[in-house]
Amino acid sequence: MRMRGVDLMLLIALARRGGVYAHAIVTTHDLGKEIGVSQQTASRKLRELEKEGYLIRETFLKGQRIRLSSKGIKLLKKVYTDLKEVFDESFPFIFKTKAKVVSGLGEGKYYMQIPAYQRQFEKKLGFIPFPGTLNLRLYEREGLRLRYYVEKHRGIEIRGFSYDERTFGGVKCFRAEVDGIGGAVIFPERSHHGFDVVEFISKVHVKKEKNLKDGDEVWLKIIFI
Repeated sequence: MRMRGVDLMLLIALARRGGVYAHAIVTTHDLGKEIGVSQQTASRKLRELEKEGYLIRETFLKGQRIRLSSKGIKLLKKVYTDLKEVFDESFPFIFKTKAKVVSGLGEGKYYMQIPAYQRQFEKKLGFIPFPGTLNLRLYEREGLRLRYYVEKHRGIEIRGFSYDERTFGGVKCFRAEVDGIGGAVIFPERSHHGFDVVEFISKVHVKKEKNLKDGDEVWLKIIFI
């Protein structure tokens, strides 16, 4: 079952009526009116949610007794957590997600060896990166969430500069870990990557340390302070 807005609204309406902790006594007429759908739609949606295991219900002459199942409660808690992350302005905040190792264009090795970048990385991050970046592809929804936080927070700034008759753009950094290895994720002003790919740097060769290859899944943790 693909969860739609009306399904979620029904679960929230039931939770507000006490359906998380006990059976809520409701009618499809009242539920439909509360969420802005017809009685028939509310009745059909309740049957679908029951079939998929999101709620437990008993019918009687004057209405229904409905309680959210553990699956339904888990879903609402997930929605609550996601919304809290979006609207909560407090920091520090830890963003944690799974990501897949992917190949890059090989440019990271060149940029990580430029002295002006190295000096700033050492001063502001506390280490000189291994020459190269680990490219990680996030799942679409997580990529969008991450970009929201990156735009929202200033991060650690690596300034742009001129070197060898070229100009190099600035970089925004955030301290991070990949499967327990410390480092940082970087977001260059000039990047060829889409919103769903991030670059991770560390003082060690992460691929070698963790024996990673393209397609392997890792845990990425980013700290927004």
